[in-house]
Amino acid sequence: MAFAGNVDELALLQTVRLKESVTAPALAAQLGVSESSAQAALTALVEMGRATENAGAVALNDAGLSELENQLDAERVSIDEFLFAEVVERFEPLDAEFPEAEGDAEKLADLDRRAADVFDDVSAYVPRLARYQELLAGSVDDPDAYAVVWSELRQEILSAAAN
Repeated sequence: MAFAGNVDELALLQTVRLKESVTAPALAAQLGVSESSAQAALTALVEMGRATENAGAVALNDAGLSELENQLDAERVSIDEFLFAEVVERFEPLDAEFPEAEGDAEKLADLDRRAADVFDDVSAYVPRLARYQELLAGSVDDPDAYAVVWSELRQEILSAAAN
């Protein structure tokens, strides 16, 4: 659902939760929106009583976390759990390889290439996660950034599978 700044509300809430505290520039980069759209969305979250602001960064409060869980539950209802479980099974061996590849741009590029089909399928079942493929591709030469994106995507996949 479109939210303030034309930002998807579920993606907004989940990003703020995953990052624990987020600024407008970081949110804009994560969601692929303008910084002004990101700021409008964060401001609306605070004004709605779903988040708190501290030194320019926004974090979800209990009301925001509750709304996030409600929206994630609603999203899970729309996912074919049996077919998505097959996607998760294909992801798990790749995820198990990640610690060995972490920190090595060449190994990460190989892992990224092999994971592309799995991430395509993840995006087919959970369209809001398609942005992660762009984020992974944009960070493959920066192992630290890639590790953050991979970790967030892992959490998203497991959450969507209700694991």
